[in-house]
Amino acid sequence: MTTTPKQTLKPFAEIFEIDTSGTDSVAIWSIPAGTIITRVLAKIKTAGSGSGNLTIGDDDDPDGYILAGDATAAADTIYGDTPEELGAYLYMGVSYHSEKWKQYTSAKTLYIDCSGALTTEATVDVFVFGYRYYED
Repeated sequence: MTTTPKQTLKPFAEIFEIDTSGTDSVAIWSIPAGTIITRVLAKIKTAGSGSGNLTIGDDDDPDGYILAGDATAAADTIYGDTPEELGAYLYMGVSYHSEKWKQYTSAKTLYIDCSGALTTEATVDVFVFGYRYYED
């Protein structure tokens, strides 16, 4: 007896250029149901000025992907590439190799948030990696 896959899982990598908006959350992407996100990175494209903690999450957890980043860091600074910067969706807190993924059974929205007092907003490239289910 042979079986055929019920669904096909295809990898994706998306890049979004986002301008922060003071202390307001900015919607990055409407995550489709059937998506698994394995990594999120934030790269400072243009540094903000003042002070601002950068987080990335979804409707359920505002810092589920990136726990902490500095919106005033120098251009080309990357967040989400060390365990200390990862939120609960991607890191279990035991060791660097103790990673996990977030699966979406229903659609959600990915957000970036910047708390603090930016006098000039930052521009951030957000990289989202993962897999999507496709019906065969």
